[in-house]
Amino acid sequence: MGGEHGPAVTVPAAVGVLDQDPALTLLLVGDRAMVSQQLAMLPEAVAVRCTVLPTEHVFPDTERPERILRHGRDSSMYRAVRAVADGEADACVSAGNTGALLLVSRHLLDMLPGVDKPALVAALPVFSRGRRSLLLDVGATLECSGEQLYQFGIMGAVLLASLGEPSCPRVALLNIGTEEYKGHRQIHEAARLFEQAVDTLEYTGFVEANRVFEGDADVLVCDGFAGNVTIKASAGAVQAMDRMIGNVVTRHPIRAGLSAALFRDIREQADPARYNGASLLGLSGIVVKSHGHSGRDGFAYAVEHAAREAGHQVPELIAREIGRVFRTATRE
Repeated sequence: MGGEHGPAVTVPAAVGVLDQDPALTLLLVGDRAMVSQQLAMLPEAVAVRCTVLPTEHVFPDTERPERILRHGRDSSMYRAVRAVADGEADACVSAGNTGALLLVSRHLLDMLPGVDKPALVAALPVFSRGRRSLLLDVGATLECSGEQLYQFGIMGAVLLASLGEPSCPRVALLNIGTEEYKGHRQIHEAARLFEQAVDTLEYTGFVEANRVFEGDADVLVCDGFAGNVTIKASAGAVQAMDRMIGNVVTRHPIRAGLSAALFRDIREQADPARYNGASLLGLSGIVVKSHGHSGRDGFAYAVEHAAREAGHQVPELIAREIGRVFRTATRE
């Protein structure tokens, strides 16, 4: 029921993923009447792979996140995360209130051993290489120690490698400059830890914000404040570019017609729907946050991403790697 569009978007988007994964089943949490209305239009073979967990309560974006722990326990969001905690579901995808989702997830799911704080990780397009990189944290933990930034880098590298990307991802710290003396104390503490992790990942140093789309690193690490500002500024830039293209098409239709294929390619590459779905890493269960305004394509991508994480058992991989890193550090 979450997001700006509710079941009219989230249910068809999630159901559409069933065609791509014959092993996937869905637990749809929300208003039974609204969800069932969407399911009634499906073939029987598809509908039987969907189960409805009914709840009529929605936790709105206008509410303060902490209220969900006191007054929102019968909401669709709370019950969806609880389904993961209780083992009824392998992953949760929500387009609802981000702050509330973070609080509920941390309340119901244990932190992985060796991980201090969770991190939201977002995918970014890398236009020069036709691939994507990961940025974390983008809002779960606003202030981080150097040790926590180091943990974020390990988690991001594990996620990327598990999803078929480089087996030894290049990890960098997002900073205000590339010079060694720049940045605050926590960044320098994290840099020292990364420099020692030669067998775990390839640490490439500092990266400035104007290089995040250039492919200088596969995993970009920062605290949640810097990451949230970066991701929102990037989204705003894409929206502004899209409006600029629209204005050109309106003012110069003939010239735009000759460049239609170029405009279409640019829009496709920069389409936020292709990169929707921020994973909450560091917890014992899989939780993926979809943009609240996402359409069907964007929400479907978030569901696909959650299914891939579940298939690769990403929390277990992270716990194993974190444990290995700390055992190695203890021996040294």
